[in-house]
Amino acid sequence: MAFGKKKPKRLYYPTKSRWYRQPRRQSKVKRSRQILKHNVRTRFTKLFKNAIYFIIGAVIIIVFVMVFIFSSYLSITSIEVVREDFNIDSAAITNELNQYIGRNILLFPKSKIADTIQENFPEFMNVKVNKIFPHSIKINLESYPIVANLRAYYVLPEVEIPEEDETIAEVHEALETAFTFDEEPAEEKTEPIEQKCLLNRIGQAIFDQEENLELMNVIIDDLKQPIEDREIVIPKEHMDYMLDTIRYFNNSFKMQVRGLRYLPIAREMHIKTDSGIMIWLIFIKDYKKQIDKLSSIYEVAELDKEDLAYIDLRVREKIIYCPIKSRCNR
Repeated sequence: MAFGKKKPKRLYYPTKSRWYRQPRRQSKVKRSRQILKHNVRTRFTKLFKNAIYFIIGAVIIIVFVMVFIFSSYLSITSIEVVREDFNIDSAAITNELNQYIGRNILLFPKSKIADTIQENFPEFMNVKVNKIFPHSIKINLESYPIVANLRAYYVLPEVEIPEEDETIAEVHEALETAFTFDEEPAEEKTEPIEQKCLLNRIGQAIFDQEENLELMNVIIDDLKQPIEDREIVIPKEHMDYMLDTIRYFNNSFKMQVRGLRYLPIAREMHIKTDSGIMIWLIFIKDYKKQIDKLSSIYEVAELDKEDLAYIDLRVREKIIYCPIKSRCNR
């Protein structure tokens, strides 16, 4: 027929004894749909298999971690303090850290040990904590540097006599003065007691080290009680002010600072130079302005040629100095 379907061509393969018809070609749209379905099916199958493998692996890891967390294999059993400085009391530090023995080393924060040490032992400038698996902690400590020798003088308050013993004291006093005539009793002055120790960068008194003759001397007077080991005698802000002042003074003058006297109530410091002159400064004013005021006239006014006991820089825009042989030096 003229309008009938076109018959497929017949193909003859010599190796086979059958006639084959050439298959009809499918449309492009139908083909693409089949390919898309096949790809989606294969991808979903792979994704499902990968999800199963991922879940199994996650379960194994969680079980493994839980076993290690709750087992005693990773518990802290020893804490070691490295003693680069032999004056460090490592026994006192380990006793303070024994509360962490038995904790899990994997989950225990290193910052907690560092905070505990710096809270109870503020003389350490740097604390490094290292975990040594499976059950040890190693601590490296760095102390603040020693900057001066400290001389502290204190006078203990007089013991008050109880009320019931006042009559007895009056009788003793009457007997002692019974045979004295026209003589006023001399006032007995209690001699201050001296304490010697070292002073570190943050103003702590260190008693377990020997005096260093190469360092300057810091003197504190009129204390009411003795100072204790590791006690902060001078606040850190005053220590920073004093050390910065000494450094700036040494760079501004030919003379050098050999020591100072610290007056906490007056908020002053009196630095002593190698020429024997005392320089008075006050903490509430900028040390640079006070020293620059002196350096601008020190050689011009020929103060370097006079024998001075002290130079007072505390008053604004004024310099008060006292010669050794004058009345102001009494």
